Amino acid sequence: MAAGSLDLVKELRERTGAGMMDCKAALQASADDLEKAVDFLRKKGLAQMAKRAGREAKEGLVAARVDGRKAALVEINCETDFVARTDDFQRLTQFMLDQIWSEGESALASAAVADKVAELTAKIGEKIAAKRAALLESPDGFLFTYVHSNSKLGVIVEVRAPGAGSKKDPVMEEVGKHLAMQVAASNPLCVVRSEVPAAVLEREKAVFKEESKGKPENIIEKIVQGKLEKFYQTVCLLEQPFIRDDKISVKQMVEEAGKKLGRSIEVKRFVRFQLGETLNS
Repeated sequence: MAAGSLDLVKELRERTGAGMMDCKAALQASADDLEKAVDFLRKKGLAQMAKRAGREAKEGLVAARVDGRKAALVEINCETDFVARTDDFQRLTQFMLDQIWSEGESALASAAVADKVAELTAKIGEKIAAKRAALLESPDGFLFTYVHSNSKLGVIVEVRAPGAGSKKDPVMEEVGKHLAMQVAASNPLCVVRSEVPAAVLEREKAVFKEESKGKPENIIEKIVQGKLEKFYQTVCLLEQPFIRDDKISVKQMVEEAGKKLGRSIEVKRFVRFQLGETLNS
């Protein structure tokens, strides 16, 4: 092979991360046209992805970024934890996070992200999936994030305190930190009981009634109501026992912080991504 061709192979490898033999084949198929060779390898990468479609991408990373009133959360999957820890995979995750930050959640399905996924798939030989993303903005509140040390669980929480100004008070910082860790550890369904989907509520009532079958109707109603209260304490963030002091609820913790701050604190919403929990969705 001529020196010029070797240089092309080297450049193609650097641009795509593909193996030497694949680069040689791509250049031969493209008459040494570098751009056509890149396209050739990308198409090959997409073909390889299709072959891997039946394999599970159950490992990967969850990453977050926050800047006061704006926060992003992404999940990207691969097949093995080994690949998830590589520099290439972490760079891809950061690239996705940057795209979401600047372009919004729709960037997850963009050509730019698809191309990067295809390139890395072709290089490492594993199925990779740009699974999901969230971008939250809070013009009159604050956003807090938490990512577990293993990068397999991430949370965004939005908190508002009317009249709090544009800077996070230390009290707000503490509340935000506590709430994000609470969501991570206790996996609530919603913030307050009024947000529990009607279908979920009806299903729970049906189960509780079935469990109480055979008892007098008025007793059944009391049993169902009692179990619903416990259900709310499990799935509603503000009604959960506070993980740092289970003698009080999360709502009580927030109210105490509001007294210190001198204004009410409102928990608006949260997003929680746990690696692989949407594997079959």
